[in-house]
Amino acid sequence: MSHVASVELVINDIASLGAAASRLGCTFKRGQKEHRWYGRFLADSEIGRQTAEEFNAKTFGTCEHAIEVPGSDYDIGVVKNPTGAGYRLIYDQYGPNGHAIAEKLGGQSLPELKSEYGAVRATRYLQRQGYRVVRRVLANGQIKLSGIR
Repeated sequence: MSHVASVELVINDIASLGAAASRLGCTFKRGQKEHRWYGRFLADSEIGRQTAEEFNAKTFGTCEHAIEVPGSDYDIGVVKNPTGAGYRLIYDQYGPNGHAIAEKLGGQSLPELKSEYGAVRATRYLQRQGYRVVRRVLANGQIKLSGIR
């Protein structure tokens, strides 16, 4: 079965996404044009049907880049945003492989990857502005950045 889901995040900085994936123990595969998934879209889940409304189901499995997640035989595909600029993330969340991706990255919506991407992107921006950045992870898992001149 396939339960292909998109992640509500627009990626505008591929280098920051790659750094975020690496920080979380994943492998960013720049330029990889296919990502591993079930291999067939069956339209057998609500999440899959919703994703197919936004993305063309015939292109599931193709991507611009991919993220390999340890413990899963599936990848996260980095695909062109169908509704605007940038990229979006898409992955098959069904079965042990999909669950391994969600477990590694904090849940089905991949909150740890989204948070880490935001933190890396903000850190790079602050550093370009001349700040030294101090990073703290709070008890609730949130990342707090402080810029010091």
